[in-house]
Amino acid sequence: MSNADFESEEYFARLDQRQQEAEKREKERLAKLLADLNEPFPPEMERELSKGGTTLTYIPVSEVIARLNRCFGVNGWSSEIIKCERDVLDPDFILAHVRLTIGEANWGVRKDGFGGQKVKRTRQGEIVDLGDEFKGAVSDALKKAAQQLGIALYLARSDEALTAEFEHERKANTPPVDPEIALMWTQFRKVTGSLNAEQRDQLNDFWKEYSNGAPKPTLDTATKQVLTALIEESVKISFPGSEITEDND
Repeated sequence: MSNADFESEEYFARLDQRQQEAEKREKERLAKLLADLNEPFPPEMERELSKGGTTLTYIPVSEVIARLNRCFGVNGWSSEIIKCERDVLDPDFILAHVRLTIGEANWGVRKDGFGGQKVKRTRQGEIVDLGDEFKGAVSDALKKAAQQLGIALYLARSDEALTAEFEHERKANTPPVDPEIALMWTQFRKVTGSLNAEQRDQLNDFWKEYSNGAPKPTLDTATKQVLTALIEESVKISFPGSEITEDND
């Protein structure tokens, strides 16, 4: 074997060794990145919401953004709002489509997320803050896109876990329900629960005329006057010819 052949073999051996070392470092880097992305958030960053008898845990979108900055750098990721608009079928719901890109826009990894937000209304049926609802829908979509990278994936027991933040905000911004209204609401639901399809249509027609086309009331938006009218009409529909009278004894 000539010196040239020996040197050539040494060169390729060193090259192969360097390549193996580079691959090892890249695997270690990716493993660390994956671990950082999937790292559970400290308890003080988590928020909880009780809903339907279950306690849901969620992470505020600000903490998700901070995690993206930490893992990829401020200039290492970007998000784009593909669409954010009121639902055509239900204008009281905001839909958002957000694209999260890691790296350069023309070659980076892309993850799409879809989110939504229910429009909050006052007891009089007026929208509280439509801008806030658009912001909430976009935040929800961004969090769902980031979830595909592993961020807060451990909390994704269901879609409710990701949208709990917005339900919590809704409750925080909604005044406590008057106990009398809550009782009347229960009575209203009990009466309407026995209505058949034709009777429900009659009640819907009554509401459209009574409210001049306003959205149907909810427990948060209903008033005593509205519930009194709906309960009386429901009883009339259930028992034609009957009416509710007050006992003055």
